[in-house]
Amino acid sequence: MFSISQPHFPGQPQRIAAAHPTVRWLHVGGSGYEQFLPWPRQDLVVSNSAGVLARYLGETVIGGMLALNGKFLTYFHQQRRHEWRQHAFRSLSEQTLLIVGLGAIGSHVAHFAKTLGMRVLAIRRQQQPHPHVDEMHPPENLPELLARADVVSLHVRLNDETRHLMNRQMLAACKPGALLINTARGEVVDEAALIEALRSGHIAGAYLDVFEREPLPQDSPLWDMPNVLITPHVADLVIGWDRIFANFFAENLERWQRGEELQNRVPVG
Repeated sequence: MFSISQPHFPGQPQRIAAAHPTVRWLHVGGSGYEQFLPWPRQDLVVSNSAGVLARYLGETVIGGMLALNGKFLTYFHQQRRHEWRQHAFRSLSEQTLLIVGLGAIGSHVAHFAKTLGMRVLAIRRQQQPHPHVDEMHPPENLPELLARADVVSLHVRLNDETRHLMNRQMLAACKPGALLINTARGEVVDEAALIEALRSGHIAGAYLDVFEREPLPQDSPLWDMPNVLITPHVADLVIGWDRIFANFFAENLERWQRGEELQNRVPVG
């Protein structure tokens, strides 16, 4: 069974299909599989496509960071008003990036950020050194790292530990004037608390690709905030994404047919 969760094909029907006894192997087209939890069967073989589009999502993260830092949102609004006003910006080479979740995507973001001259801090359970990370820390160090970061980029899975990871307390712990980027899952951030932090200016700006409710409700204050860049869950929507996913699945299908170990096997149970 090959599964990609979309607004027109949500997770619940897929979970029902995966529970059918004739399904032996489930391949999740994306990286997230929260729509299947708890797993409907313990004998199910599961794999996913984590990392397949990581580089492209990493490019989008850097694009969002450059847009916010370079005052492009401000200039866009000025352009609509035919207003000519100049604003200085601080070089990213003088800034610190905190990557919360150093998986495949976070690793690409770290690489791109180092190319721009940023100091890179990262949170990961496994503490092995990374060539593009200046400091590696465990999850419990998050509050003190938030106070040091000019930009915070979230790259964690959604689970009981990460739901509202960035709550009111954690947002308050952020360095005043920090930028927040979320291309992970909407529920990782307490949206109401983020809106408060953006209105107060404690969080200077945010690039958000994911939201607690999708599509983002029309009455959400986020739509009209001048310091928020919104994209509709498309951070890795690179041209040809479906072919890339299909090719990866085809490679795994060949492994399955030969009785070999699958790529990106996900533990169940």
